[in-house]
Amino acid sequence: MRDRRLLLQKASDLIGKSLAQVQESITQLDGVSRVITKGGAAYVTEDYFGIRRNSTAAPDFPQLGIELKSVPLKERNGKLTVKEPLSLNMIDYFEEAKCDDITQSSLYKKNKELLLVCYLHSGSKRSEYVFMYAFLWKMDDAVLEELRPDFNLIVEKIRAGNATELHQEYNRWLCTCPKHGGDFDDPDERKSKVRQPFSPILAERKAYRLKTSYMSTVIARRFGLSLEKNGRG
Repeated sequence: MRDRRLLLQKASDLIGKSLAQVQESITQLDGVSRVITKGGAAYVTEDYFGIRRNSTAAPDFPQLGIELKSVPLKERNGKLTVKEPLSLNMIDYFEEAKCDDITQSSLYKKNKELLLVCYLHSGSKRSEYVFMYAFLWKMDDAVLEELRPDFNLIVEKIRAGNATELHQEYNRWLCTCPKHGGDFDDPDERKSKVRQPFSPILAERKAYRLKTSYMSTVIARRFGLSLEKNGRG
């Protein structure tokens, strides 16, 4: 898609619809473990916008420089909260070690503008989840100032040969998360491990992640809502 106005119109057409209304086949997952089908809602959204599964460095809408992300919300104590952290792109430790600023990073190039599609994770059936919000969010100067300290911490660890020590408790808003489906603690398992610069020790395959508390802040700012914070992850 090459037209921002048409993209936003298509996104707004989702609001108030259930996943089943957008893609009827999602009902087939209602009886399947949510652990196995965690990406179900995201896949419905990607299919709706005609995006194929990919792991490219370019945003989902390359002509517009916009990446698509789905955000699950839930109700707790009468307030909305973001259900989980937002995983972003995979980290190439060698490339990120070269970055002197967050604006040079794959994080920024891939996610500098996001189309966030939020749905309410409520009800006994996954197909009944309803889309609530859709809006564009930019990594503008103010956002970059918030995320830059965390990004710098990540790069410092990588440059010190300590990519294995990247843990979310050291970071406020932006952190990293495992992204492999393997067992990093198994010394013979390889798909969870990648090379890192400045150390012969294999590091865990990880992606960038925005914490739930930060995503709650993003949505609250956009809509003037008071969202309950949901942990540190």
